[in-house]
Amino acid sequence: MDYYAGIELQHIYLEVYAERYHSLRQYFEAYYCYRHGLVTRQNKPDWAQILPHAMPSKAARATGYLKLCVSELKLPLEVMVGKLKTLVRDDELSVAAIQHLLEQELAYVRITREEWKRLKDKGLLTAMPADYYRPDAQCYQDADSRFQRAAISFS
Repeated sequence: MDYYAGIELQHIYLEVYAERYHSLRQYFEAYYCYRHGLVTRQNKPDWAQILPHAMPSKAARATGYLKLCVSELKLPLEVMVGKLKTLVRDDELSVAAIQHLLEQELAYVRITREEWKRLKDKGLLTAMPADYYRPDAQCYQDADSRFQRAAISFS
């Protein structure tokens, strides 16, 4: 699987280097699938396995039905892209730097549709709370801060 994950890292590097950020979601998902062994019999990434594999919220675990849940990136895609743009700006873009970032930040969670709506209503579906970016804030760089703001808890 590491071979295929490495290929996806190369794809991500090329897309970021070419400033084609719109297609990164598919490469993130493929990388995640290969890293966690979520593949089909033909060794292709199986995105459908992300939902059952993702860390469930308490409410998602209580429902027991995957059809009532959605998978969500722990950090919104836009925030992940922002971190990649920072690597470009600081002239630190490399496959190793991207791998380090993804190993630290790329994770999926499973939440209920109601919890997803709460995130959306609070404007946290594609953004993090302002305190996430403030070094003096208690939730500085805390990936769970947007879920805490929307009263979504994980156990």
